Amino acid sequence: MPSEILIPILLICISLLISLFGSIVGFGGGIFMVPILITVFNFKLDVAVGAAMISLIPSSLVSTYLNRKDGNVDFKMGILLEIPTMVGVVLGSFLLSYISAKRLEVLFAAMVIFLGITFFIKKRKNDNEEQGVFYRLNKLKPRFIIKNSENFVAYRVSLYMALFFGMISGTLAGLFGVGGGFMKTPIMLKVFKIPAKIAAATALFMIVITSITGSISHAYQGHIVLNKAWPVLVGFTLGALAGHQVNTRIEASTLEKMIGFALIAAGLMMVSNFVMQG
Repeated sequence: MPSEILIPILLICISLLISLFGSIVGFGGGIFMVPILITVFNFKLDVAVGAAMISLIPSSLVSTYLNRKDGNVDFKMGILLEIPTMVGVVLGSFLLSYISAKRLEVLFAAMVIFLGITFFIKKRKNDNEEQGVFYRLNKLKPRFIIKNSENFVAYRVSLYMALFFGMISGTLAGLFGVGGGFMKTPIMLKVFKIPAKIAAATALFMIVITSITGSISHAYQGHIVLNKAWPVLVGFTLGALAGHQVNTRIEASTLEKMIGFALIAAGLMMVSNFVMQG
């Protein structure tokens, strides 16, 4: 089979699998796809980022539409976190001119790996969430009690906490050049105690916003090459459809472990990038 046919088919299959996993855990998949495009398919960095960015638009839209039908997308929480994230990305990019992010990249990767490991540590029976730091901080006013009647859950969100952690995830994204989306799901789980399926679905809704704005920026700079990006776009869209079907069938505890695994994988990916660039 000629490479002109084989490579697009291979790209679609790999993109589908990555998007399937990314749509389940709420990461989207860009952080895993970009290194593969560079190392396996010899994409230039800017073209690889552009391909992943534009491919996240249809996949995140499909996921958001399907998850909304299940009542799992918290639009209020998504907007609360996304606005400060966009500010944080600008701040992180600005800080990059004054500090060497490369020296901190391994430390950040280690933090991500540790965060992933915590998803596999069982809670002790005598642990009381009401004594936790985040529980107390989320009582700071102004705060919201967000109710999800379709899933029979409610959780408290302090505006200050939403602004702070949104800003943190955005700053890290701007500073280290990684997608901030993969930090949103664990933040919602660990800080705001949002159920796993709602956290993952809401993170994918936020990717709709970042992927559209990011694609406009990359298109303006000429980083989106459609004859290279289309297999990734097709694979990501099909993966989002398949991911939703899987997501409806898995337990919340299993999903949390998958999120932990995804964080560990993301951290290891950042370490490998650091080693290859070094």
